[in-house]
Amino acid sequence: MVALILQCVLQPPFALLPMAPWIVFVILRSSFPKTACLATLAGALIDLLSEDPMGIHALNYSLTALFLYSLRKHFLYDRPLHLSLFTALFSATSTLLQLFLLFLFDRRVPFSGKWLFADLIGMPIADGIYALLWFAAPLYLYVKLRKLWSLHWPTLFPTSHS
Repeated sequence: MVALILQCVLQPPFALLPMAPWIVFVILRSSFPKTACLATLAGALIDLLSEDPMGIHALNYSLTALFLYSLRKHFLYDRPLHLSLFTALFSATSTLLQLFLLFLFDRRVPFSGKWLFADLIGMPIADGIYALLWFAAPLYLYVKLRKLWSLHWPTLFPTSHS
């Protein structure tokens, strides 16, 4: 959500896919119908804040999630690196699909060599790093701290039953 707010505020636009780590987490943890619904909902939220034709992000995120759903068996949701790599894969797939969808809606998209390196290679890497730093690492830290807390809570504060 922080990236979504920054993307709306910063000039020039901050070109991360702010919902990508969350959608990837949903893909790795949820059933097929729930994944489709939540990815569409995330895309609809992005549609409300973008200048692109309404519904294009909802369609993009749902199709990308459904396409990548079959690859979920190769990634683990509780491993930060897996979540980060899958987010980068989601970002690259979504970017390619977005380009195709924008051409369908007769939107002129400048295509140059810079686009290949910036949007198709650079931004998925940035999205993967974003997912690692702001999504996977705090989640991993929470799980570890919760596990330590549950192991040491009884020894730190013993209860006396009389």
